[in-house]
Amino acid sequence: MKELYPWRKPVKISLPTSVKPQLIRHFSIGLLYPVTDELKEAREKAGLDPIPPTAHRYKEGAEDIRKIIKAMGVDRNIGLDLEKMEYRFK
Repeated sequence: MKELYPWRKPVKISLPTSVKPQLIRHFSIGLLYPVTDELKEAREKAGLDPIPPTAHRYKEGAEDIRKIIKAMGVDRNIGLDLEKMEYRFK
């Protein structure tokens, strides 16, 4: 089967060290950047809700992200333990 569909082979992704913390943050809170007091203030000045409509507000959103990551096997491919939120491969 792999001979007929070579693109279906599992892929191991080696991540740059600089990306790893951002992915853990994204899988934990659903956002790549932290929502700081300065950001909240800037959003309020712009007429927006101070907390963006992401998993910062909707905690179940981060859980949905983790379910998708696990179902697709991304956690295995990048060596991330989703329970501990740490990488197996250093």
